[in-house]
Amino acid sequence: MTGPTVDVIVVNFNTRERTIECLDSVRDQAIPGVRVIVVDNGSADGSLAAIGAAHPGVTLVDAGENLGFARGVNRGVAVSDADYVLLLNPDATVFPGSLEALVDFAEAHPGHGVYGGRTVRADGALDPSSCWGAPTLWSLSCYALGLTTAFRHSRLFDPESLGRWQRDTVREVPVITGCLLLARRADWDRIGGMDERFFLYGEDAEFSARARRRGFAPVVVPQAVIQHDVGGSTASSGRKMAMVMAGKVTYLNLVWHPATALAGNLLLQAGAGIRAALERVTGSTRRTWRDVWRNRRAWRRGYPDAERTLFGRTPANVPSPLRVQAEPAFRTERANPYNGRLYRALQRRGARVTDLNYWHLLVEPTDVVHLHWPDLSFLSGSRRVIHAARLAWFYGALRAVRARGTVLVWTVHNVSSHEERSSPRVRRAAERLLLSSVDGIIALTEDGVDAARAAYPRLREVPAAVTPHGHYRGDYAFGLSRAQARTRLGLDPDRPVVVAVGQLRPYKNIPHLITTFRSLDPDAVLLVAGKAAPAELEREVRAAAADDPRVVLDLRFLPDEELPVVLAAADLVVLPYSRIQNSGSAILAASADRPVLVPDLGAMRELQTQLSDQWVRLYSGDLEPDDLAGALAWATAEGRPETADLSALDWDEIAARTLAAYEDFRERSRWRRQPAAKEPAIS
Repeated sequence: MTGPTVDVIVVNFNTRERTIECLDSVRDQAIPGVRVIVVDNGSADGSLAAIGAAHPGVTLVDAGENLGFARGVNRGVAVSDADYVLLLNPDATVFPGSLEALVDFAEAHPGHGVYGGRTVRADGALDPSSCWGAPTLWSLSCYALGLTTAFRHSRLFDPESLGRWQRDTVREVPVITGCLLLARRADWDRIGGMDERFFLYGEDAEFSARARRRGFAPVVVPQAVIQHDVGGSTASSGRKMAMVMAGKVTYLNLVWHPATALAGNLLLQAGAGIRAALERVTGSTRRTWRDVWRNRRAWRRGYPDAERTLFGRTPANVPSPLRVQAEPAFRTERANPYNGRLYRALQRRGARVTDLNYWHLLVEPTDVVHLHWPDLSFLSGSRRVIHAARLAWFYGALRAVRARGTVLVWTVHNVSSHEERSSPRVRRAAERLLLSSVDGIIALTEDGVDAARAAYPRLREVPAAVTPHGHYRGDYAFGLSRAQARTRLGLDPDRPVVVAVGQLRPYKNIPHLITTFRSLDPDAVLLVAGKAAPAELEREVRAAAADDPRVVLDLRFLPDEELPVVLAAADLVVLPYSRIQNSGSAILAASADRPVLVPDLGAMRELQTQLSDQWVRLYSGDLEPDDLAGALAWATAEGRPETADLSALDWDEIAARTLAAYEDFRERSRWRRQPAAKEPAIS
């Protein structure tokens, strides 16, 4: 049995000889399934030719210019097709057995997601830089006061150093650094890759923070050891430290709340100022901190602005940062990864994205406000006065910032809400405000654009774009076998299983599915899993099942770890909706490599084109017994590929199309061409 494959990603910049030594140490590991990918960031020392001659089996990627570390890594991962990706600095030498130890540990303990090792210096002494603690206001306060320098490795005053721990035991840590970082490729994609706004330093800390938010626990494996010559490809100490500071500021801006990030930024500046003053007072010949303090305007805004000021050029292949407030962006990604995946992909392309905040909309420059489900955003809850206040506050703030060029974008997931919220008067007012303010609409399919304009004629004059719904592969722990899943759920391993999964709502037509299934006489099981609302729907579902032993009901909210188990048990996923425009549930089924039966409504025919008729089957009208029987035979027939081709639903391509749509809407915005019209009041 062959082991997992590993692609080692090395980003090289003018370190020809040291990189060749690094690759020698990887080659000497002699592990089957290991490939090396070297991304050369426009080196001027003949690196490409020399590396190719010394290691002809290496995959060389010529970036043509200095992309920095984050973009270089992502460029290398993009050409990788291995089970694992391993980031390795070019100034590192891998000790024998280290790669095996790292991969073996990851195989045995897959829940950690991100794996690091132990780094030592040339004399064998510990170099603690393989991992760090996460910055906090306390750690930055200690830095600002000089306590981290006075009490090095103190667990109290230098907490980011992780004390005097020698990295010689297995331990979960907040930050794994990019000098030696292993991740399963599926987990890498789930985390979202390196954020390309970073140029150098800080990107691994932000990556680790995202990994922790996704439920992973980065860990150090002490048996994986490298010798690391820190800073082999960076410039003078002052310039290097300015880049470190820029990375820290960028981390704070992306990970912390804006107010807390501002406080952290000020503490960083204070710490740099104190150290610069000490250099001057003591007459030190080193000018590291004096250079950092003198150039603080270059780094205190973070990347990508710092790249322009530190290097005097626009970041390569990264657009000027577009500032987006989305409702929602990341706050709902535990319930549905869709928005989080979209905006992580936008961030990798340089956009700055936060969840919508009415106050921040007024005080922070914002290019795009992106709404997804306006009814959920503004009309949730039972108090109509709150609904009216939200509408007035949001559209008032939007009107106030129009002069700054802010545009409003609406992704029309559904042409009508699945549930009626608030009162008819407030709903009508919310609709008028939205339609009179929106600068562009995004639909998930061409059919979605047509449906939106048919439902709301005022949208015919509004520019539109199409961006598909991305896949969910990598967002859930798919991979459980059908037999394992059925054992866990207590289902017969040999009988066909039909599954309907997800939150149960009236429009999803589950009682009709149960009745249709029971009218057949198959040797099959129907599993209905998900919380039903309202309460009367649950009663209808139970009445339709009527204690039929072939119908298994699990009418509760399914946590993320259980959803893949239900899907893995299925031979066929059925979505018998009475009305549907787009379906994340159908894409979720395909992401789990399960065939799905859907009505020929809305954009389902386009979805069938995207995923092929091997994975999506349509039926017309109401679901009939013949439809279900035919679909079950289709789903259990031989000849289907093991995995669905989801390339049409790639998140990075969707992000590119979304950014292009933003720019088009900004260019064509009515608010740039004419004074703002009077918006309707809530009456």
